[in-house]
Amino acid sequence: MALQEVTLQQLQPGDFVVRVSQQTGDVLIKEAGLVRSQKTIELLRKKGVLRVWIDPDLAARKPPVEHDAAGSVDSPATVVAESEVIRVDFSAELPKAEKTWQQLKHKQSRLFDSCRRQQAIDLELVQEVSCGLADSVSRNQDVLLCLSRIAQSSDDLLQHAINCAVYMAAFGQQLQLAKGLVQDLIMAALLHDMGKVTLGEATSDVDAIPASLKLLAPMSRLPAEVSLWVAQHCAHLDGSGSPKGLKNHQISQGARMLAIVNQYDNLSHPMRKKPLNPQLASKKLLEKTPGQLDSELTQRFIRCIGIYPPGSVVKLHSGKLALVLENNPKKPTQPKVKVFYHSQHQHHLPAKVLDLAKHQEEFIDYCVDLEQYGLEASNYL
Repeated sequence: MALQEVTLQQLQPGDFVVRVSQQTGDVLIKEAGLVRSQKTIELLRKKGVLRVWIDPDLAARKPPVEHDAAGSVDSPATVVAESEVIRVDFSAELPKAEKTWQQLKHKQSRLFDSCRRQQAIDLELVQEVSCGLADSVSRNQDVLLCLSRIAQSSDDLLQHAINCAVYMAAFGQQLQLAKGLVQDLIMAALLHDMGKVTLGEATSDVDAIPASLKLLAPMSRLPAEVSLWVAQHCAHLDGSGSPKGLKNHQISQGARMLAIVNQYDNLSHPMRKKPLNPQLASKKLLEKTPGQLDSELTQRFIRCIGIYPPGSVVKLHSGKLALVLENNPKKPTQPKVKVFYHSQHQHHLPAKVLDLAKHQEEFIDYCVDLEQYGLEASNYL
C-alpha cells in the first residue's frame, strides 16, 4: 500500500510515521517508527506539526499499550526532535562527507544497474541516499559541494545524478524547507534521468521523461510529488517547454528547482564537453530567466552555491592559486580558500587555509582551469 498523508487529528497510536509533511515549526523525524501513545501525538502537535506521512503496511495491528508514569516511559523524543542547525567545521565534516560521497556513488550505481537489468528500483536504497545526503548538507553544505565539483567519473550520467542531488540538498536548505521535503527533492534529483539509463545518455532530457516515469510507476510508495517533479522538470515558465503549454503557476516549485539544478550541472559539467567556469555557468543560467527558469529561485540557487563555488580554483591577486572551500554568505567575494600553488613562479606552496574576509591583502582575480597547469584539484583538498 502506498504512503498516506494524514493530519494530526487523524494520526493514531500504532501508526508508523515516516516523516513530517506540513508544520509551523522546525521538526524532523529522527527515525521512522511507530507512534506508541497519544502523548507522542500531543508532543507533535505542540511542536507545530500539522500533517505527516504514514506507512499503513507497517502499522501495528493492535495499538501499542500506553504505560503510565509508574511503568516504562514512552519517550516521544525518540520519534521527533527539533532540528538544530549547527554548522560543523569543514575539516571535521570532510571525512564524514567523503564517506557519504562514496556511499552515494555506490548506491546510485546499484540503482542504475537495476534499471539496466530491468529490475525494480529499490525505494529504500533511494531513501537511504537522500537521508544521508540531507544530513551531511545540514552540517556543512560546502563540503559536499566541494567534493561534487572536483569529482572525476568515467560515468557522466552517474556523476550528473549525484551532482544534481548535492545541489538540490543545498538548495533545499538555502530555502529552509522541511527536511522531509528536502529528502523528497533529493530523490527526484537522483531519479530524474533514469530513462537515459535504458535509452542511452545521448537521449534528450525531454525524450527521456516518459521512460523515467515508466520506471518510477511501479514504486507504489514513492511520494507522488517526486514523479510530478520529474514529469515537469523540462517545463518552461513561458509554456514553450515540455509538457507544452504548461507554464507559470502550473509548474510546481519542486519541478522549478529540479530544472535549475539540472540545467546548472549541464552547463558546469557538460557530458563530453569542456565545462564552463562558474561565473559563466551562472551567467548562462540567469539568461534563461524569466522565460524558462524562475528568476527568484535561480537567484537564490546562485547565492546558495556562491560566486566562487566550493571546489572551484581561483587565482588570487598575488598570483597564488587556491581551492575554494567555503562560501561567505555575508561577503560572497571573500570565501575561505586553501592556497597551494604559485601561478607565476610555477611551484607548489605549503598548503594554507585563508579566510579572505580576514585577509584584506589577498583577493580573488578570477577562476582558473587547473588543467592548464597540469594539476588536479582533488590532490589539494
